Amino acid sequence: NCKKCARECPVNAIPMDNVKTVDGDRCFSCMHCVSACPKNARHNSPEIMKNFEERLRERCAERKPNKLYI
Repeated sequence: NCKKCARECPVNAIPMDNVKTVDGDRCFSCMHCVSACPKNARHNSPEIMKNFEERLRERCAERKPNKLYI
């Protein structure tokens, strides 16, 4: 309950008054809250991680050219 995850969430998906919840409409699964938590209180279930790994494996299967945005 240190609220570091809520303070550091880039899209304010974690409400300060209830850090145990997440606004699913705002959250885009960047997992910054998980890495920011000093006590490892935030984590994802194994099912979520497996799904995420599968999606990444598909999208990163082949090398893509770099793009420069100015």
